[in-house]
Amino acid sequence: MSKQYEFKSSRAVPAAAPISQALSELIALKGLARVRGDQRLVKAWKQAAGEKIASQTAVQGIKNRIVMVGVENSALLNELNSFHKGSLLQKLQKEYGKQDVRDIRFRLKSKVKK
Repeated sequence: MSKQYEFKSSRAVPAAAPISQALSELIALKGLARVRGDQRLVKAWKQAAGEKIASQTAVQGIKNRIVMVGVENSALLNELNSFHKGSLLQKLQKEYGKQDVRDIRFRLKSKVKK
């Protein structure tokens, strides 16, 4: 949590912070807001990828603004990397937010959890 100090006599005392700021920082530290964000990302992926591709893939997560997508088979993984990555990235940025996604990485997963 960010702290500002007021100096009284010879010791530093933390300045009072609004409760809304304290709660926001606590929620961010505990990762409680990620559940809703992950659901939003999955929904955005399904919209961007379309029904056929979405049925054979699953969002594994997002880290450093890079979306990790699990793919069922190597043929589809190669096709997505070679031909569809650019258009999927643009669609995903439109659905989820350009400032939130900068790249997509596809990974081979034997059984994609949906």
